Amino acid sequence: MVNRDRHEITMEILRRARSATKKTEIMRDAGLSYLQANLYLAQLIERGLLTVDPERNFKTTKKGEEFLKKCEECPLIGWEKSDKEKLKSLI
Repeated sequence: MVNRDRHEITMEILRRARSATKKTEIMRDAGLSYLQANLYLAQLIERGLLTVDPERNFKTTKKGEEFLKKCEECPLIGWEKSDKEKLKSLI
């Protein structure tokens, strides 16, 4: 698995939780350990980007959708990966 920064992991979690999703699905799809998932999910809930329903499904909030949209518009997200791929193609 490729090294990812905090923003990429957060964005992946918010994308996965657009439709109500269980923690195990988020862990599997985002490639997180149980401890990592607990840390990220707690922080996202605390900041109001995720909610948890009574069935323990995680759902991206309106604030989370806005955050995700702004992150996807940011030209700096993923710039290192694209630069590395360009360098590899030149070699």
